[in-house]
Amino acid sequence: MELVIMAVIALLGLCILAWASRRRRRFHRQDAIHTGTIQLAGSLRRATAPLPELLDSVGDYAAYERAVFAAVRAAAQDTRQISSADEAVAVHDRLVAALGDLFAIIEVYPDLVADDATAARIRVVEDALEDAARRRAELTPLLRR
Repeated sequence: MELVIMAVIALLGLCILAWASRRRRRFHRQDAIHTGTIQLAGSLRRATAPLPELLDSVGDYAAYERAVFAAVRAAAQDTRQISSADEAVAVHDRLVAALGDLFAIIEVYPDLVADDATAARIRVVEDALEDAARRRAELTPLLRR
């Protein structure tokens, strides 16, 4: 009988040790999760701290791009309403300036520059601008009276 009691006590002791070990592992896991969460949250807060200023900077650049797009569209629209030589020269100058800014923006995007369709459109515009520059050069002396 003593042997049975000792076996039961030993078995009970092993169960208590197993339970305590499992509880300890669970506590360490929960502690690691808690610590990891705090560290991740800290890293995320550090990553987001400069975002307002970064968004302002990018927003300024994006606003510049939108302004360039608007200038190109306006100059393109103006080409349809030319009614005099002086207007033609002025529209040419506005269009060349706006397209210069647009081409600078396009160069920032390598995938866009590498696109065959975009490259073909750029070549058409560049060829037409060369022709326009020659014609403007021919027209300008005639306007000076």
